[in-house]
Amino acid sequence: MSVVPHPKAEATGLAADSSQTRAASSSAETSLPPRPFLENSGEYSQVNPILFLDVDGPLNLWGRAGRRILNPLLRARLVQLKEDGSLNVNLVFSRLLGARLRELAKHYEICWATSWNQWANQYLSPLLGIPQDLPWVNCPNGDPRSKFSEVITSAETNSFAWVDDFLTEEVAEAVQEKLHPAQSALLISPHIMCGIDREVAHLLKWFSKMQETGREPGKREVRKAAAILTSRRVAAWLVTPGMGTCLSSRKGRS
Repeated sequence: MSVVPHPKAEATGLAADSSQTRAASSSAETSLPPRPFLENSGEYSQVNPILFLDVDGPLNLWGRAGRRILNPLLRARLVQLKEDGSLNVNLVFSRLLGARLRELAKHYEICWATSWNQWANQYLSPLLGIPQDLPWVNCPNGDPRSKFSEVITSAETNSFAWVDDFLTEEVAEAVQEKLHPAQSALLISPHIMCGIDREVAHLLKWFSKMQETGREPGKREVRKAAAILTSRRVAAWLVTPGMGTCLSSRKGRS
């Protein structure tokens, strides 16, 4: 049996062996056929921003994979990607995560941006109690630089939040160069032991409410956002065409 404890170790993980992954997906049925984001027949509303979600780190707490789970709010699952048991992935989720994502779906159009690609709908959505037909952008691996063009293209002129534990200042600067007028972006790099916790969810809700005002966030809004992030477990950047601000830097990854 092959167990991949951290699918984001891309060279040996889920996305790197696309032939294995395709074999796994073809052997299982999904409630709705997966489709790339740009081919999605639906369109994003003019009100809600887009939330691009990575899996390993923000949702799957891979920093805890392989460790004994003592926290009652966490659960571990072994996901079988091939019927013969030759390719499996250890997952660790917060039991509160599904409810947090369902709440965020009231404020965002959620889109997968993960090396799980369309298989996130098949394997992860049922575990989290969220729709199994969410749009997704094609991600060849877990490096945000390889996802960048797909995220930017898919966002079009919509404001968006992007949650990925490998986001950096370099990515934030690249995003700023591509933003359209009146478009803004929130980039969040959570701790791999915590993922989308209460603090991250609070910041995401703040950003969605900022979009409702129709104004570009200024220094006052930046101070409010920075005040949310007190744990030092999260790195985050607020980006507009005229401003790129680091809201918080993270102390370590594990």
